[in-house]
Amino acid sequence: MSDRASKVGLNGESRRSASALTLLLQLTVVALAYWFAAGVSLKLALVHGQVTPIWPPTGIALVAVLVLGLRVWPAVFLAALAVNLPIGPSVLGAFSIAAANTLAPLAAAALLKRVGFRIELDRLRDAAAVIVLGALVAMTISATVGTSVLVLSNAVPTDSFWSTWAVWWTGDAMGVLVVAPFLLSLLPNARSPAPTLRMAAELGALLVGIGILTFALFENRLRLEYLVFPLIMLAAWRFRLRGAAPAALIASGVAIWSAVQGTGPFATETLVQKMVTLQVFNVCVAVTSLVLAAFVEARDRAQEMTRLYVAANAASQTKSRFLNSAAHELRTPLSVLTGYLSLLSGGSVGSPPEAWEAPLGTLMAKTRELERIVDDLLNASRLEVIDQDVEREALDLRRVVNEAVERVQPRADLLRAEITVKIPDDPVPVEADAGQLGRVLDDLLNNALTYTIRRPQLVIGLSTRSRRAIVRVEDNGIGIPEGERERVFDRLYRIADPQVVVPGIGLGLFISRHLAEGFGGTLVVESSTPGTGTVFALALPLSRTTSAAQLREAEVS
Repeated sequence: MSDRASKVGLNGESRRSASALTLLLQLTVVALAYWFAAGVSLKLALVHGQVTPIWPPTGIALVAVLVLGLRVWPAVFLAALAVNLPIGPSVLGAFSIAAANTLAPLAAAALLKRVGFRIELDRLRDAAAVIVLGALVAMTISATVGTSVLVLSNAVPTDSFWSTWAVWWTGDAMGVLVVAPFLLSLLPNARSPAPTLRMAAELGALLVGIGILTFALFENRLRLEYLVFPLIMLAAWRFRLRGAAPAALIASGVAIWSAVQGTGPFATETLVQKMVTLQVFNVCVAVTSLVLAAFVEARDRAQEMTRLYVAANAASQTKSRFLNSAAHELRTPLSVLTGYLSLLSGGSVGSPPEAWEAPLGTLMAKTRELERIVDDLLNASRLEVIDQDVEREALDLRRVVNEAVERVQPRADLLRAEITVKIPDDPVPVEADAGQLGRVLDDLLNNALTYTIRRPQLVIGLSTRSRRAIVRVEDNGIGIPEGERERVFDRLYRIADPQVVVPGIGLGLFISRHLAEGFGGTLVVESSTPGTGTVFALALPLSRTTSAAQLREAEVS
C-alpha cells in the first residue's frame, strides 16, 4: 500500500514539475517575442525614440493574455521593463511605462471577455469588440501614463502632450488592430479546416501581390495607395481571417516603412501630416479587412445553419410520415389480434382450457401495450400539424393535478410508493385541454415511479410565480446525467441504464413537451442528480380571462 502511495506521489510531483516547466517556457516565449518586437518597432520611432506609429508588443501581449490567461503578466511586465529601462527618462519612469504597457492589454482582455469575445474572430461583434474595446478604449491607459511620464520628466514639452499622446495611442491601437488578428489567425480553428496546398499557394501569391502593389503605390506621389484595397478585400473574402490579417499586416508594414523613409506621399509632409496620412491608411486597412472577414464568416455560418435547419426539418417530416404510415399499418392487424384474443378469453368460441388462461392474459396485456405504442406513434406524427389552440377551456390546475394523482395511486400502492402533494388553497386558473394536460402529468408521474431502484418517493408541488403556474414533480429515482437532460425530450430517445428496464419506445416526454408548448408553457428538467433523483417542472401561463375567484364561484354553483 505504501509503495502504491509513493508511486502516486511521484507521479503527482512529476506532473507538477512538467506543468511548472511548461509555464516557464510559455512565459519565456512571450517575453522574448515582446522584447524582439519592441526592438524592431523602436527603430520606427518618431517621437523621443519611444513613440512609434505601431507598437506590435500590445498585440502580442493581448493575444498572450487571451490564450494563456492572466498568468503571463509577469513576462509582459519584465519584457516591457527591459525595453524601457535603457531609453526611459528615469528608472521610476521606466517602471511606470512598463506597468502601463502591462495594464493596457490586461484591461483589453478583461473587456473582451466581458462581452463574450471569441478568439476565432468569426462574428461581427468580435471584430467590433477588438476595434472599440481592445484598441480604442484600453490603449488609452498606456498612452496616458506613458505621455504623462515623458512630460513630467521634461523629455517632451508640455505643449506637445496631446500630439505625443495621439501618436502613442494610435501606435498601441494599431498594434492591437494589425498584430493581434494576425496572431489569432495562426491559432488552430476547428471551424476553419486546415488549408489545402493549393489554397496555401493561392493565398501566398495574393499576399505577395499585395506587398508589391502597396510598395509601388507608396513609391510615387500620386496618392493612389488606396488602390490596394480591392486585393485586401479579396484576401478577406476568399480566406477569411487567415487572409485578412496577414494582408493588413503586410500593407501596414509597407506603409510604415515608406513613412519612415519619407518616400512617396510622405516626402513633403510634416510629422503631423505624416502621422495622419499613415494612421488613417492603417486604420482603414485594419478595420476593412477585419470587419469584412468577420462578415463573410458570419454569413457562411448563417447559411450553414439554414442548410442544417432545412435538412433537419426535412428529416423530421420524413420521420413523421414514416411513423404515421407505420402506425396505421400496425393498427389493423392489432385490432384483429385484439378481437380474436377477446373471443378466446371470453369464451365466445368455446370455453378455453384452464391452462390457456395465463397465456391469454399475458397476450392481452402485451396487445394492449402494443396498442398504446401505436397510439404514441400516431400522436407523435401528428404533433407537427395539431392546432393546439383548439378545445381550450379555463381549468383549475389543482383539479388536474389531483386527478392525475388519483389515476396513479393504484400503481403507487402496488409499489408501496410515498406520494406527497403540495397545492395552494386558492384555485390556479390556466387555459388548456384537460385531457391533454392530464396526459402530461400522467407521463411525469409514471416516469417518476418507473425510473427508480428503491421505494419510490414523489413530491408533487404546485405554485404560482410571475403570472405562471408551475407544477414540479420530484422523485428519488436514478437521475439523469447532465449531458442527457435535453435529449430525454427527443423523439425515440431512451436513457440507457442497466438498472431499469422500461417498456415503450421513448415518445412520452417528446409528446408531453410538445403538448405543454402548445398551451404556451414549458417542460424542462429543473434539476437532476444521478443516483439521487430528478425534478421536472411544467410551467403554464395563468389564465388572463378567468380569475381564481371565478373558478371558485363556478365550483360552488
